[in-house]
Amino acid sequence: MLDETELNHIIEMLEKGETEHALMHLESLEKEGSDEDRLAIADLYLELGLADRAVKLLAALYVDYAGNPHVALSLAEAYLDSDREEEAIAVLEKIDTTDKEAHMRSLVLLADLYQSQGLDEVAVKKLMEALETNPDEPLLIYGLAELYASIGSFEQAVPLYARLPHLRLPEELDYQADYAEALTMIGSFEEALDEYEKAEDRNLNTIFGHAMTAHRIGRDEIAVKQFESLRSMDPDFTSLYLPYTEALDELGRFDEALEVIGQGIDRDDYNDELRTVKAKLFLKQGRTDEAVTELREALALNPESLQATELLLSVLFEGGDMEAVLETIDALEEHSTSPLMTWYKAKAAYELEDYDTAVTLYRSIEQVYKEDVSFAIEWATLLIEEGQRDQAQRVLEQTLALTVDVDDRQALEERLERLTDHD
Repeated sequence: MLDETELNHIIEMLEKGETEHALMHLESLEKEGSDEDRLAIADLYLELGLADRAVKLLAALYVDYAGNPHVALSLAEAYLDSDREEEAIAVLEKIDTTDKEAHMRSLVLLADLYQSQGLDEVAVKKLMEALETNPDEPLLIYGLAELYASIGSFEQAVPLYARLPHLRLPEELDYQADYAEALTMIGSFEEALDEYEKAEDRNLNTIFGHAMTAHRIGRDEIAVKQFESLRSMDPDFTSLYLPYTEALDELGRFDEALEVIGQGIDRDDYNDELRTVKAKLFLKQGRTDEAVTELREALALNPESLQATELLLSVLFEGGDMEAVLETIDALEEHSTSPLMTWYKAKAAYELEDYDTAVTLYRSIEQVYKEDVSFAIEWATLLIEEGQRDQAQRVLEQTLALTVDVDDRQALEERLERLTDHD
């Protein structure tokens, strides 16, 4: 029989680099030893990464012992180490279900295998079957929760995670961050924040999730603290700079917000969103020229940015510079067009008293903005000035029929009433 002393001697030979001699010794023991020895040798082969040798031994034992569940599990694991997944599945699917422990282990292995093949529903089914045999097994509950979370079934994952605090899990398993993320995905932000606070694994993604959750629910003091921690750990984690700036802005800490957004731009110079947010900060401080510069930089990076386009055209329009509005639109239209640019062309044409052009432009986008109250009132005002009162009434009534907001409805009704009274 292969005793511990002999086994240790073989391991020492392997450690000394006497691999060929050690393997010859093991082959000799395969022939002379008992079935128990062969099992031990197969385990050693697996530890050494010699899965093919393990398969050869275990396959024979599997036949000799008519599918003994423990031999079957070892064989399946050897097949897996040999990247022979289909053969592993065939063995696992036949494991004796009366052996509770082996059956449960086989179901867990099958779940892993099917998930790796993209068969998520089958993987879930296998883990649920395993849980039915042992409904209070913490690792099964944890595994199923993780599986549900990994495939986006957060509604199913959350109740399973919620059971874990009342069960004994290995200390090294820190599930709170995953639980927090699942809670976030179903909109339970306050509960998620509590779980993030408990998470011991403070990796970059966990800290970012903690900060973003706090920011979403207006807990920006917490968010800023977490973002700062993340920045100190990895200043090249560029996704942090935009929400970090927004959190500082919400707290009224504008100078710090400008500093942070500047650092973000330094590290991610091609990010048009960062420049757009910087422009918004400048506008809040009345620094219009600097805001315009940032918005032009943003559009140079991404001419299709509707956010930067709308903000820049709005600033130029409010400043009364209609020529600049039209020149900007002409430059942007070299790359893309949008109804928004047509609307600003119409507004500028109206301000420049080019009414025929304004009418043509407003009419061309009427259906696009038929639910927009501001557009309806502007367009109706122009139509009235052009003597087309019936059309103006039609525009206002059409938008009113599509409007739910109470204040918007009131504005439209008042405009219609003035139009009717004038008649």
